[in-house]
Amino acid sequence: MDAPAPAPRFAVLGPVRAWRGPAELSLGGPQQRALLAVLLLGRGRAMPVEALVDALWGDLPPARAVGTVRTYASRLRRVLETDRARPEVLVPAGNGYALRTAPGMLDAEVFEARAAEAGRARAAGDPARARELLVQALDLWEGAPLPGLPGPYARAHRDRLAERRLAVLQARLETDLELGRHADVVAELTVLCAEHPLREPLRGLLMLALYRCGRQAEALEVYAAARRTLAGELGADLGTGLRDLQERILRNDPSLAAPVPAHPPVSGASGTATERERPASLPAGLADFTGRAPLVDRMTGWLTRRDGTAPVVVTVSGAAGVGKTALAVHVAHAVRAAYPDGQLAIDLLGTGERPLPPAAALGEFLRALGVPGPSVPEGEDERAALFRTLLADRRVLLLLDDARDAAQIRPLLPGTAGCAVLVTSRARPAGPPGARRIDLDVLDPVEAIDLFAAIAGPRAAAERRAVVDVVALCGFLPLAVRIAATRLAARPGWPVRALAARLADGGRRLAELRIGGLAVETAFQPGYDRLEAGTARAFRLLAVPEIGDLSPPAAAALLGTSRAEAGHVLESLVDLGLLDSPSPERYRYHELLRLFARQVPEPPGERGERADALRRLLRFALGAQLEVLRVVRPGAPVPVAGPGEAGGLEFSSAGEAREWTYRELPGSLAVIRQAARLEAGGDADREAGGDAGGEASGNGGALGEAADLLIALDPLLDDGYRWDEARPAARAVLDEAVRRGDPRSEARARYVLGRILTHTGRPDEARTHAERAAGLCRETGDRPLLAVALDLLAHLAFHERDLRSAIAHTERAITLSREFGDRAGEAERTGDLAYAYVEAGEAARAVPAAERSRDLARLAGHGAGEAYALCTLGIALRETGRFEEAMARFDDGLAICWSQGLRARESSILLRIAETRLLRGHPREALTAAGKSLAIGCEIGDDRRRGRALVVLGRIREALGDPEGARRLRREALELFTGLGAVEAEEARRLLDGPPDLGPDGFTASP
Repeated sequence: MDAPAPAPRFAVLGPVRAWRGPAELSLGGPQQRALLAVLLLGRGRAMPVEALVDALWGDLPPARAVGTVRTYASRLRRVLETDRARPEVLVPAGNGYALRTAPGMLDAEVFEARAAEAGRARAAGDPARARELLVQALDLWEGAPLPGLPGPYARAHRDRLAERRLAVLQARLETDLELGRHADVVAELTVLCAEHPLREPLRGLLMLALYRCGRQAEALEVYAAARRTLAGELGADLGTGLRDLQERILRNDPSLAAPVPAHPPVSGASGTATERERPASLPAGLADFTGRAPLVDRMTGWLTRRDGTAPVVVTVSGAAGVGKTALAVHVAHAVRAAYPDGQLAIDLLGTGERPLPPAAALGEFLRALGVPGPSVPEGEDERAALFRTLLADRRVLLLLDDARDAAQIRPLLPGTAGCAVLVTSRARPAGPPGARRIDLDVLDPVEAIDLFAAIAGPRAAAERRAVVDVVALCGFLPLAVRIAATRLAARPGWPVRALAARLADGGRRLAELRIGGLAVETAFQPGYDRLEAGTARAFRLLAVPEIGDLSPPAAAALLGTSRAEAGHVLESLVDLGLLDSPSPERYRYHELLRLFARQVPEPPGERGERADALRRLLRFALGAQLEVLRVVRPGAPVPVAGPGEAGGLEFSSAGEAREWTYRELPGSLAVIRQAARLEAGGDADREAGGDAGGEASGNGGALGEAADLLIALDPLLDDGYRWDEARPAARAVLDEAVRRGDPRSEARARYVLGRILTHTGRPDEARTHAERAAGLCRETGDRPLLAVALDLLAHLAFHERDLRSAIAHTERAITLSREFGDRAGEAERTGDLAYAYVEAGEAARAVPAAERSRDLARLAGHGAGEAYALCTLGIALRETGRFEEAMARFDDGLAICWSQGLRARESSILLRIAETRLLRGHPREALTAAGKSLAIGCEIGDDRRRGRALVVLGRIREALGDPEGARRLRREALELFTGLGAVEAEEARRLLDGPPDLGPDGFTASP
């Protein structure tokens, strides 16, 4: 039996993050993470949806705030739950949600527990144990809390959590003084007093630490500075605590004497610092350095804390242009006071053709430390030994910029704890084992806007929307933002929107991002030039598809290699800072790096390799989706021309296959859009990012395969409710098919587009496409596609209450399905026929049709079709008065839904259960089932299902004696249906005015 999945672990003491085991979970955008933060800080309390709306938006919620909150919650549940059918972490609670964390799984709770235990240790007279616990508590922090999260709740708790951290930090400093560590805390207290000038207790601790170090005059100057600051800021005098401390310092009060230190202070063995060379070779910081506050806090904390026997090493890695050096230099200047014996900085030239050898770097360091040139040893080992000896009793900060790898850094590390090392590198990892690591990402949007405004000047404030566009087009990359802002500043006659328009053209964006000797391309080029031929080819080809991220199987298809080889090259590019891996088995480019990779010229003899790579990816996506359908709809023919190339991809269950489709869907749809425009030769091959080349496959070439992939995805779009995502892909195939005169591809695109328009509330347009698709199928003899097109026409007729036409279309579709052996399709269409009989008042005739649908689906191994048939059978049995049998069939259908992840069908069956319980006089039980149906509708973003659930909930509320609640729910349903342009809107309007007898749900919707 499989071990249970580990409980998720959460962090709010810094960026909001979550892990399951060692794997970090992807939590979505800022608003979604803000919702998670609200629930986490609620500590398991039920939070009504209205309270969550207030927390996220305050007095200015968007028009559909409640629905948005439910959508965010459903997305988070997908990430956090291992069993989405039975949520245990993010659970419904009344009209809202609660988030249940396992003990010790939220860093804020652990932080408070350790702080409380430290308080008890201090009270018991054990300051050493108290300090240990306080250090453990503070080590949980990863910078400023909740950075970048919007909303009043996040703002309030950001301040509260920051205040708690400062209070615990103050307690740790107090225990340091109790333990005689006054010399170690002076630098840290100096920085804290500068950051919090009105916090008198910190001033008092600094005064006491300085006094105990024999620096009485400096302690009194801290008092004087505090008094000036308070008078200037508040017009007030200092409190009695500081005044009393000043008086005691003036009279050398014996009670202020230091206790016996817990460890000997760091001291020199060969003269004081003033008698030796004190290098200060840090480069100047940027005057307009902007953002990164959480990282600056975290790094400053690491570099000013001296625990242990080894030097602190902090590595900053990331892509070119992300601001590694700027951050490292800024932090180095911020902690200079903690390293009074000097600061050494050197450029290791790691991205160039000739990195600086460690021996050469050591020679420069030794001379900076006062070793005469002739006395510098020749060998690297001897230089490293002398370097460590000179630093053994000193507190020196080293900045090693642009390191190639850990081997280049290792000889340059000091040997004792008094020193610290800051390393920047594009490589991951760059430092030794035990190093503190910062994997630097781009700026968050607010920081990028602030940086742009700081450089560009007042125009930024006047054209805020255009500034947002510019920094987004720069990918929030600091170098790109800096160049764009500098260009604008040098062109005082340009509005910001003019720059945004120039950057919007992806083909010229990199050319726009250069000024003087500064260019994004120039920053990227050395990293590419270092690549071996095979890795360079991979870097070019992996950038071909216009998709957010790649899996190793997709990469293998692009490269034409095995999955193992593709995985190796992907990881190599991540280590070199040329790709990101946001989660296991997912890889992506920064957008500007993607543009660079797409514009790198193809080597001689490899013309057309990008177009060939895109075709390989298209054939892989088609083959993989056909493999999905083989598992989900076994035996059902799919109207495609070729099998594709699945690359050995296999699925062990229908649920696993569906999950693969939904995970890869954005990439599959993007490949369809891109491949639809990829012609055999000619300029259209620039869609692949390079020159034309290669040959088209049969059946319309790439366009035909793109149309086939669209058809192969179609059966899974319904249950995942991903219609809006699919629309651009269907439109791209249709436009190209019409332009080229390709009736086969046109029919497929029109059918899928008709399905999309049906489900998004545009039935008239849907009918036009469905009729044209059916006509094209008749012209070309395409019977498999004609069957599904007739099924779509039946669906449209059914919703218009034209039951005669619906039944006629369905019967013709059943005949076609039977003729070409599509048992799964025949099962589905027989289920449609059964439901049409129910709506026509012929429930007795519907029962055997639904039973035949169930049996056909079971024989075909078509779980989704069987669940649909069972739902229809339950409705037919209910209408004939066989309630117990109906409920049993509904339960059978639910079991299939749970096993295969059929969320949309589960919602439908739950709603039918609610109707049945209401008819039987059990409104409380009906309320539970309808509520679950509504929650699923919200989760999958299906507004039509949500509307239907709201109508049933309205009838239940009416039965429970709550007419006002019923009216409110019906009004909300009407708003949803009206927004969709759905036929249910008119019936919902009649329900509000006084419902006619329309059955338990007031609608005649498909099951």
